[in-house]
Amino acid sequence: MGFDGFTKGTLAFLGDLAEHNDREWFAANRQRYETEVLERQKAFVTAMGDVVTELAGASGGPIHAEPRVSGSIFRINRDTRFTRDKSPYKTHADVWFWVGDDRKTAPGYFVRIVANGVWIGGGAHMLSPDGLAQMRQAIAAEPSGSEVQRVVDGLRAMGYVVGDEAYKRVPRGFPADHPRAALLRFGSLHAMQRGLTVPPEFFSAGFVDWCATRFADVAPLVEWLAGVV
Repeated sequence: MGFDGFTKGTLAFLGDLAEHNDREWFAANRQRYETEVLERQKAFVTAMGDVVTELAGASGGPIHAEPRVSGSIFRINRDTRFTRDKSPYKTHADVWFWVGDDRKTAPGYFVRIVANGVWIGGGAHMLSPDGLAQMRQAIAAEPSGSEVQRVVDGLRAMGYVVGDEAYKRVPRGFPADHPRAALLRFGSLHAMQRGLTVPPEFFSAGFVDWCATRFADVAPLVEWLAGVV
């Protein structure tokens, strides 16, 4: 299947799933999920392969674009073991292109589709303890710290939300009045445009170029992370 865009059916399925988030409903609508969401995600990931290959040179390693569930496509099933919310399914469709070997803790590029919009960005959403320590050292040091501060400031100026400030205090070993104290309180580092209105390109092959433009925006952050963690 070549990628010719997502459809109104993609958005409708996610909206319906938000209203009927139970296993019986999903079983009755599995074919809708596979046709309108999953198969189009696979085609999209394949089509994005050339885009992420072009970004790979500066990112310190190959960028994975794997058109399969638990590859670049996140499972629609939720892990409910450690949460009070026992809803069995996610109401969004996520795609992830990552740098290096560890899919979970590597930096990369991200697209989320929800019933009424699109999220897009890049960075690292989950760092290993060693990766977090390495990121903090690079934020505190020069010139790497000033470099990432310039990247973050530039992304914020373009309307990206930069996160994730997870700690109330600067971690031990760093001065509380460090000039980049705010970044040192981050538990991960990523930049996202959230809740964007579904663009016209979403419904055509042009969505690849639309995403590529925004991936180029966040590429300096992904490259910086790939170099330090």
